[in-house]
Amino acid sequence: MLDFEHRKIYHSTAFVDLNETNLDYYHKKLDKAMYSQTMKELTVGSMHELILRSDKMVESDEEFIKQAHDLTDQLYKLGAVIEEMPNCNVLFVDCIKDGEKYIAILKLNYRTIPMSVVEDGLVRITKQQVLPTAGATVEEAILMNVDKKQLFLIEKKYMIDGKSDFYLNPQWIKGEEKLTDKQKFNTMKKVVRKIDDIYNVNDGKALPLMKQEIQDKVDTHQPIKPIEIVKKVLEKDYQAQEESELMLKDLGIGEEDQIQSLSMNAMDTCKLVLDDDIEVSLPIHEYLDGHRLEKRKEVDGTYSIVLKDINEVIVK
Repeated sequence: MLDFEHRKIYHSTAFVDLNETNLDYYHKKLDKAMYSQTMKELTVGSMHELILRSDKMVESDEEFIKQAHDLTDQLYKLGAVIEEMPNCNVLFVDCIKDGEKYIAILKLNYRTIPMSVVEDGLVRITKQQVLPTAGATVEEAILMNVDKKQLFLIEKKYMIDGKSDFYLNPQWIKGEEKLTDKQKFNTMKKVVRKIDDIYNVNDGKALPLMKQEIQDKVDTHQPIKPIEIVKKVLEKDYQAQEESELMLKDLGIGEEDQIQSLSMNAMDTCKLVLDDDIEVSLPIHEYLDGHRLEKRKEVDGTYSIVLKDINEVIVK
């Protein structure tokens, strides 16, 4: 525990006894970190401090605890000079993801909630600091793939020297940042829209086709490679494919880059936003099939949208 309020560090001297009471919480927090859309990969050298420390941590229990203490001290040193840094628990985990060994460091920042207390016959409301709930996102984490010597980071901005900024990578890790999964997806959308507008490859259906292609990859347990998917969507036009690949690479997405985590809720729906702020949402396959939605151009140059075969309309 890092108690910035009272300037104290409380080191654990043994491993947590995982039981039915706490196991679900730990698993959920680790899952939130491992599959976070804001997690970014950092390119660092094989002799980087964190890579070497992670190698040490898998050698023995004694070395794991020693390195955990050293890393906790480093996190405290960094956070102690940031005025708004909340108290937190730091969780060190030896775990397996997709058959590969990881060391995960999760910084669980406390949140403040109102509490009712009774003292000397008086009932009053006060504030108390508590751990984040099991379902809350992990705001800060360092994840090290021990087998592949890869380093991943989830970081949060704080007010530093009068401006909102990150601190873990700029002040300590100093790795070269790759795009997060969320940034990769948004870049794919940007490129697909722009190229399809220029070459009119899919008659305005490029973005729904891209989402459908991603969903197909997930359903069949295949890797989600942005360049491969965008080129597949634009396969009817070779020049559009080539230009999209160059644009993606210019924006920081390489040939072998993959997306590991996405909110799949947005992959099966298509949203039509009209010029008067009216929005129409429907399943992607309904939009692509065109059986129940007709977009018709009128003689005055405007468009009409007709929804067909509707059995019931419910106003929500």
